[in-house]
Amino acid sequence: MMHVVANISLLPTHQGGRRSFIYSGYRPNIRFSNDVYVDGAITFSDREQLFPGEKWQVTLVLPRPQSVKQHLKVGATFDINEGAHKIGEGEIVALSA
Repeated sequence: MMHVVANISLLPTHQGGRRSFIYSGYRPNIRFSNDVYVDGAITFSDREQLFPGEKWQVTLVLPRPQSVKQHLKVGATFDINEGAHKIGEGEIVALSA
């Protein structure tokens, strides 16, 4: 299991984002370049919800990071997806085991 600290931003609803908030513990698909996906859980340390159009620093917990290990570097970017639908994006700012 790997913990990744990332700055994320959710797309506003009018740009194709969700209509409702995400909550701490939300489990989207995380997409790195070349259609490499991994499951993860987004957790907030000091709030319970994040609304479309907002930005926040979060911890992304990756239970099986092996398939994306080469992408896990500070500065790497990723998309936050629900299935094939992009709802947000993020950038890695720190890694921990």
